[in-house]
Order: sequence, then structure tokens, then C-alpha cells
Amino acid sequence: MIRNNDNISPYQLAMLVIMSIIGVGVFNIVHVIAKFGGNDGWIIMTAMGIVHIFLAFLFIRLSCRFPGKTFPEYIQEILGVVLGKILVFAISCYILLNLAYEVREFTEVAKMFLLPRTPTEVIIFALILVCAYVVRGGVESVARVVEITFPILFIPFFLVLIPGFPNLDLTNLLPVGSDIGTKFTRMIPHAPHAFRGIEYILFYIGFMKRPQRAYKPVAWGLIFVTGFYTLVSVIGIGAFGAKSATKAIWPLLLYIRNINIPGLFIERLDGVILSIWVITVFTTIITGFFIVTYSISKVINSKEQKQFALPLMMFIYYLALQPAGLAELYEWGDWIFKYVSSIFIYVIPIVALLIAAIRRLGVKKSEDF
Repeated sequence: MIRNNDNISPYQLAMLVIMSIIGVGVFNIVHVIAKFGGNDGWIIMTAMGIVHIFLAFLFIRLSCRFPGKTFPEYIQEILGVVLGKILVFAISCYILLNLAYEVREFTEVAKMFLLPRTPTEVIIFALILVCAYVVRGGVESVARVVEITFPILFIPFFLVLIPGFPNLDLTNLLPVGSDIGTKFTRMIPHAPHAFRGIEYILFYIGFMKRPQRAYKPVAWGLIFVTGFYTLVSVIGIGAFGAKSATKAIWPLLLYIRNINIPGLFIERLDGVILSIWVITVFTTIITGFFIVTYSISKVINSKEQKQFALPLMMFIYYLALQPAGLAELYEWGDWIFKYVSSIFIYVIPIVALLIAAIRRLGVKKSEDF
């Protein structure tokens, strides 16, 4: 059971949804969308966003059956203690891989655009050390940090994108709907890459006093994420065309670098954006990092989760250093997101909900409102 002071508000849940999903991968997402979705990638991304909203509603439906309990707690009731603990541990390992990927991807971007002479090890260690400090404060600490940093990040980001709009060639988005069925099929395996972090909803809903109030904040959070991805897709494809966008690893950064505002005293806007984007990477990591520490505490029946932050930090540090370079990192990511993520995002929550319904576990539908 959660403690009385371990609660988050509906607004904080919406912020957690947004900041868990949108990470440093947004710079690469245009490349993926253009490669597999072509000029219709923005339409496909919108459709996928709608699908994931309904998927998130299933997550909420599952959590509403067990009010006052978090996923690591009620999954043991659904599957049994042994299988439940094994599953929670497996999810923790998966999230650790996800966090290591996020940390290393940001490090590679930072080294290329901001800190070319700084050792990889220093960037990684400094980032995850600060994250570990916040995670030790518990779920309220994580939720408050995410709530505060949201406007600090996205308001400047949108202000930077606007000056480049007149240079977009929207004819690059034409023709609309050409062979869209095939493109959609090609994009499906890459959906976990765009929406990784949505599975965190399963964990954070349990920290709400009334989980049935999660529908609106989760919906608005995912609408924001979908709209954001659609916008950057239109910008990337409109600025470079689908074929050219596939040739760049980070098309969105190139778009920002090409923006020229007469009289502006800042020469490189991409450096400014990356400096601000550190906040996103930071919040993305702490949302997942807390889940891992909390889940491990439930596996070994510990009352506190904060003592696991520093030891697990070293695991993230070690895993983040394993890829030899960016190419190997993205090969690693393809394997994680195509196969492993699909299991934890789509299969396990739906199967858990079906088992709970068949076994009539938790509260009835009429009792949770």
C-alpha cells in the first residue's frame, strides 16, 4: 500500500505522462517517421497517438480495479507472488535498459553539438548522479520536478521553432494518403520507439488517491505528445522532404540550426535548445528511475526505495557505456523497442487485465466511481 504522503495530483500525472514519453529521441523521431512513413508519416503518427490513448485507458481500467495499490503490488495478486515478483523484476531490468539507452543517446548528441571534448563517462555520470538524488526523494519529489520543468522546457522550444515556419515547403507533404496502408504497416514495429514510457502510467496511477480520475490527465497528456510529434514531423518533412530527412540522424536539430533571426545575439540556436533539452532527458530518466527503485523495493519487500538509487545508478552507468558508438546504440535500440518494449507495453498489461477480469479480482466496475 502507498503511504499517505506518496500521492500525486491529476495535473502531475499529465506532466509525468508527457515528460516520460518525450525525451532526447524526439530529435531522431523525424528520421524514423520519414524513413518508414514517408511524406504521410505525420498522419500515421497522429493515428498511432489515438491508438495509444485507448491503450492507456486500458491501463487505467486495470489500475481502477485495485485502488490504493501500485502495479508491483497488484500484479502479484493477479499472477501470484512468485510470478508477480519475477515479472516486476523483468520490467525493472527493461526500464534500466531503456534509461541507459536514453542517457547514452543524449550523451552522443551533447558530444556532437555541445561538449565535443568532454569524456563520455563524465557526462553520463554527472547526469545520472543528479537523477539519483531526486529519485531518493520519492514520488512526490519526482512529480514536483516534472511539474516545474514542463513550462521551462516547452515554451522556449516552441518559440525557437516558430521563426523557421516561413521556410517550410509544405508541398513536401504531398501527395497525401498515397499507399498509406503499407506505410502504416511499416511503422507499426517502430511505435514503441515513439511512445516508450507510456507503460509508466501503470505505475504512477497507483499513487493517485482516486485512480478513476486519471482518464482526463492521461488523455490530455497523450494528446499533447501526439500533437508534438505531429508538429515536429510536419516541420522535419516540410523542411527537408521525406527522402532528405532519412539521410540525417537528427533532422530536427538541423532545422533549428538553419534558423537565422536577424539581430539575434545568439548564433547557434541548436546549442540553446540542447542546453534546455537537458531538462527533458533529466525528467525522462527520473520518472523511469523511480519506478525501478520502487519496483525493486517491492520485489524484496523493503519499506523504502531510496536506498536502491545509488546502486542502480551504477548499473545504468555500466549499461550506457556498453555500445561502442552511435550506430551500435541504435542497433541496440531497434532490438529493445521492436521486441522487448512491445511485450511490456502491449502484451503484459492487456493479459493482466484479462486475467483480473476472468478471476474477478479487484473492485467491480460499479464500485470504483
